[in-house]
Amino acid sequence: MMIRVGRPLKKAWSLVGHGPAGAQIFRNPPPQAFRPEGEDDLPAHAHDGVGNLLPGQWVEGAHGQKTYQTNYGDFHHPIDAVAHKLGEFLRIRGFNIPPSEVINNAINEFNDTHSHGDAHELGGFDSPEWRKIRASDMPGGDVTRERSTMPTRTKGGTKITMLTNKNHMSTPVGKFVEGGYIPFHRNITHQLEDMGIPTQEIRQGLKFLDYPWMQPHNLVPERYLVSNKKQHGADVDEAMMGRGPEGYFGETEGVHTWEVLHHLPDAFFYPALNEKMQKTGKKHSWEHKGGLYQAASKMIQNALQQGIEHIPNVDVTVNTGSFGAPNMINRPLHEILQTPELRNKLIEDMAHVPAMMFLFGRSGQGNFKKLYDHMMEKYGASEDMLSAGEQAKYLSAGAKGGKGMHESAKRMFALARASGEGSEEGRSRFGEHPISADELQAMGMYHSDNLMNQVDRFRTVLEALADHQASAQGHEVKRGIGDIPTTVRPGMSIGGYPELNTETGEYSMPPLDEHMDAYFHQVHDFAPTEAFDPSLSPSSEPQVISSPVPTASPVAATSPASAPTPVRATPSSFPHTARQQFQQLRPQVGQLDPMQFRQLLEQSGRRRPMPMSDAPLSPYEARMQSALGDPQQQFLSDYFKSSDSVMDEVMRIVKGGRR
Repeated sequence: MMIRVGRPLKKAWSLVGHGPAGAQIFRNPPPQAFRPEGEDDLPAHAHDGVGNLLPGQWVEGAHGQKTYQTNYGDFHHPIDAVAHKLGEFLRIRGFNIPPSEVINNAINEFNDTHSHGDAHELGGFDSPEWRKIRASDMPGGDVTRERSTMPTRTKGGTKITMLTNKNHMSTPVGKFVEGGYIPFHRNITHQLEDMGIPTQEIRQGLKFLDYPWMQPHNLVPERYLVSNKKQHGADVDEAMMGRGPEGYFGETEGVHTWEVLHHLPDAFFYPALNEKMQKTGKKHSWEHKGGLYQAASKMIQNALQQGIEHIPNVDVTVNTGSFGAPNMINRPLHEILQTPELRNKLIEDMAHVPAMMFLFGRSGQGNFKKLYDHMMEKYGASEDMLSAGEQAKYLSAGAKGGKGMHESAKRMFALARASGEGSEEGRSRFGEHPISADELQAMGMYHSDNLMNQVDRFRTVLEALADHQASAQGHEVKRGIGDIPTTVRPGMSIGGYPELNTETGEYSMPPLDEHMDAYFHQVHDFAPTEAFDPSLSPSSEPQVISSPVPTASPVAATSPASAPTPVRATPSSFPHTARQQFQQLRPQVGQLDPMQFRQLLEQSGRRRPMPMSDAPLSPYEARMQSALGDPQQQFLSDYFKSSDSVMDEVMRIVKGGRR
């Protein structure tokens, strides 16, 4: 597959896992994850990305789900992930109902309303089909209370449990096994609504029910897998580090906004006002729950509870009026902070400058971002210093007060280090950047001498507020620039990254591993429904199985004891065509003698690896026989021609006849 560099992408660009082999592009399970009939496959993502299963054991979870337990956390098949999340949802709301009961009722509704229920009937929660990895592209269809048209099975009866990425033609990573397939998602919502739970509450608590697929992060331990929606390089960037598991990328320096606010240059303390002295950008309000005003007030009050000795002993000037009609007061900071009315006026006054959003809010947008982007152009990269992005790999967002706000602190501090040391000890060139009228105007900010004269006042107050927070929380007050790293942090490459042809400017990625031929289906292999006609889907070239059905690995312990009989039996017979009849007889393929099996291959149009004889099967033939004998693994259209005469001949051979 070839993809030109820089092509815009709208879906997930890659799936990066964080296992024992380091950051890796995840594409498909290794062959050892697939177990013989009668055994559960391991969850699709329970591996390290380079072909090794994660050691673990099967346990029964608190809500009856089958859980594959590892040192990295818990992995689930989609049906069990649904049970886990649904069980917690019900428990929190006081419902003493097993999630399997809700799931089975939802499946019954799906089956009872399906337009082609004979071909797409789902087994109950305990059906072993749900614990097999059978992947496909996403088919069309829909689910309502009255009608189900979602395809669930191939023409041969194979139940699809996993889906590949939709955008495989537009990402250099190509096709990869992504999320779980839960075609009964809306039926669960219907069941919960009938239990009296408001629809909005369901959507907020169980967001995955909005779609017939479960995103990969719902199937794995927290942060084990990260779906990247934007194109990225072959190395882990600082944003990826922030989304990875805690401590996965080694020791970093934690950075908090209140430790480093003093490193901001004067432009960040300049009021963001227009010529009418009105605030530009987002307007703050006390009514905004979780907004800047409320967040600042809460953090200041929390710091006050640690003792007034943490308040800097400084006098500050606060405008208790407006910029059009100012009313300046000068008081000790400890007096203002301990007087609710004055404290609120201070917060409202400070909210006029971008540095206030940096200190107490999420500064990834608005005037702060505008200034930050401008400074990045000036100081973010130089020939003799590591770039801001590389510096950020040595840092992490501080823990207290909300990680989102401290992400800005990390990026800002990285920029300060990338700019190099300033003229003053502990300062950076970035922090000493002078404010100018020309620069403000170039960024679309209104300039006036009056506002320029306010910068020192705002800096004094905000640095004092930052020092108060740092002292009260036991962090470093006015943290210096420190030792600036001079070498790129090692161990940051992403394994399995697509190769770039420098001559053509294109990425190339091989197809899925060969063993996936046995477990992957094209959209056109689905049986039809009222809303889905697979004959209208483009067909691809037939795939050839060249890998075995793996034997069981000793990695996993014995699975939990068998659960009760499923609510509804899974359809095992589709006798309408010779192809469907063959699906029932597939276990007999494993009993064919060498001559019969070679006749089967020849009649089906497959190339024989050995001459027609009674000689023992070659390893390749033996693997193919094992694969074809598993009714849950392959879709027949990849192996057999479609004509009835061919299928009749194939059936005769399977039943014991000779040509």
